[in-house]
Amino acid sequence: MIFSIRQKTSRAILLIVLLAILAPMSAAANSAPSVSNVQASQRIDSFIVDITYDVADLDGDALLVSVFFSPDGGSSWPIHCVAVSGDVGVGVMPGNGRSIQWDARQDYPGAVINTASIRVLANDELPWPYFDHFWHVVAGDTVIFASGATDTIGYGQPFELGWHAVAPSIAGLDPAMVAAADSVFPFDDGLLGYKYDLPYDNCLPDFEDCWQPRFFNEATGDSISYFGAANSIAFANDNTGTEPTRMLLPSGKNELKANAVDLNGLEVAEHLQPISFVINFDPETIILNGEQDWAHPSDPEVYPYYIELNDPAQVHRPFVAGDRIPDRTYVVFKALGRDDARDAMMDPGYEVGLSGFMKGLRNNLMGGSFSFMTNRSEVGAGPTWAAGLDGWSADTLGFLTGPSTEFTINMQAVDEHGRYDGTPAALSFDVGYPPCVQCIEVLPKSNSVSAWSSSLECVDDPALHPCFQSVPEMRVARFAGPDDLEFIQHAVMLVDKLTYAVGLDDSGVGYEADNYLIPARVYRMSVLLHGSDDPREAWPEGLRRMMAWRYQVDYENDHFNQIKDGGGNDDLNDPTWGEPGDGVGLSIDPVSGLWRLGIDVVVPENLFLGVDTYLLLLTIIQAGNDPEIAQNILYATTKQFGAGTVRAVALDQTECWAMPPRPARYHYFNGVRPPLAVLPAGQTWRDCNLFVPDIRESLSLGQGAMSSNNGVAVVKPFQLTIMLDTGEIIFQGP
Repeated sequence: MIFSIRQKTSRAILLIVLLAILAPMSAAANSAPSVSNVQASQRIDSFIVDITYDVADLDGDALLVSVFFSPDGGSSWPIHCVAVSGDVGVGVMPGNGRSIQWDARQDYPGAVINTASIRVLANDELPWPYFDHFWHVVAGDTVIFASGATDTIGYGQPFELGWHAVAPSIAGLDPAMVAAADSVFPFDDGLLGYKYDLPYDNCLPDFEDCWQPRFFNEATGDSISYFGAANSIAFANDNTGTEPTRMLLPSGKNELKANAVDLNGLEVAEHLQPISFVINFDPETIILNGEQDWAHPSDPEVYPYYIELNDPAQVHRPFVAGDRIPDRTYVVFKALGRDDARDAMMDPGYEVGLSGFMKGLRNNLMGGSFSFMTNRSEVGAGPTWAAGLDGWSADTLGFLTGPSTEFTINMQAVDEHGRYDGTPAALSFDVGYPPCVQCIEVLPKSNSVSAWSSSLECVDDPALHPCFQSVPEMRVARFAGPDDLEFIQHAVMLVDKLTYAVGLDDSGVGYEADNYLIPARVYRMSVLLHGSDDPREAWPEGLRRMMAWRYQVDYENDHFNQIKDGGGNDDLNDPTWGEPGDGVGLSIDPVSGLWRLGIDVVVPENLFLGVDTYLLLLTIIQAGNDPEIAQNILYATTKQFGAGTVRAVALDQTECWAMPPRPARYHYFNGVRPPLAVLPAGQTWRDCNLFVPDIRESLSLGQGAMSSNNGVAVVKPFQLTIMLDTGEIIFQGP
């Protein structure tokens, strides 16, 4: 269809041949819209062209509708119609009789055309333009920003920042049409220009137009932003002016916004407009690891090193990452730091600062782990070692260790702007050596003297250890001799009539209704637990020789450990941290630190007459002539006799509430370093009530106790027998 359009004068004729074309830009999973029935006519005595069309879309999507004009009947499409209104642009819904009004004079002024065509395109997926990369240039070197990341630019260094956009809306269009419509170099990418917004000029984007570039609008007396050809900004970054491109940009993350518009009038989505970049490179940090300070040869020390707190000579002992060192030590690390050479130095008097923090991961005695961490140490006014080789400065940092813990020291250089090295130098090491069991003695008296000294070697193989070469026989007799268990007192065994559980009482008075009352004699033997902490971390005081034990005394017929012995917990799963509150059954020698368990052995009085006689008397006196009851009483009252064992695991820490009082806390500090170089006389860094400033947290040392032999008990067998009044020995075991 051909339309003749004339002005009031006869000088210009615009002849339009309509043409409807579909732009196949939809995704494969979506139905493409279809444009049809395109009609166009020029209003009389006007350059306004009325365009109508129908558009269908099976998915019912909102559409992007664009109009192009060909002055040569469709051979080329140089005009993208932007002076349009009506059902055009973004958000057009499918339907018939859609209309567009085009002001031809605005888009193609002064034209005299005899044959022309209109092209209507529809797209149901809005092809917003986007930035496919950003870049910066420093000293002639172009760096493309990594995808999704921010790049860093040197502090005080001049640079150029740029961006590159893509216009997906040109997909499927005639390249000649795009080139004819594109007015900005490179003239074939479908982009009509760029804007940028710098946040440094106090402009408030919510209230005013802050975009650049701008031109002056004489009608309003104000400037207006527009999309220009420039897609980069040069920053002097040197404080030579007040405008944003001349100011000294601050250290840290900076941001500006960029925008682009394509030939359909679509702009970059707002959330994709920000460009982030960082001013000021991180300083660098190195922790010395088993080496001398090569940047400061005057320091002969090898770092890191530890000092054993119990070492009078305070010898410096070097170690490396991954090593295990003793508990109760002070560790010292040396770190080197320097600012990045790509940053301009603003304060020549500031070299670099160094700070650090400590992290610990403790393995708990009863399973699991516990993590803790200090604050950063303060950044000093200047490093102890000034800039040496290659500009490296250096400083040291130390802290107290704790047991059963992996420690990690993190050191960070800090530049003149307070920027920390974002990738701290780190060094990890383990702390603590387990204690050992030296001997388990089973002796006949509560005051029996040990046959072994505290210098006895640790148990490696009990079969080869001198303390375990024999199975001692512990014997009770009605009239105890020098080698027999000592007699303590007369008592009454209470045997529960329902459960046959056994108790003990002085007289048994008042218990007759529920218990069988068995006259008995109480004897006592001793178990001595010899242990030693690792000599590298041991306390010099004998009382602190061994801080706690897990032990269990078992008898041949006490299968469920119902008989609790020794004044402690008598359970391998339950540590005994010290003496009980009543002082009965367990004592710790204040000089040697030797643990003594008092084991009470209760013997029915009539058992000394022989097993048969004792059973007969039980049947007549207690069991009412019921042989089954008598047999049950016999079994209940002789469980301790026969083969027995003592099992023990040594522990190297204790708890604050345990008796006698001993150091039982690990303290670490806010600023990593202990606040005092030396504690007052009589105090230790492990005291339960340590009153020094800046303690960040105090941890129970019992939770971090280390076990001998990986927690596997050392076993000492013994034999408990009875000498009858006739001199016969019974209960020899199987």
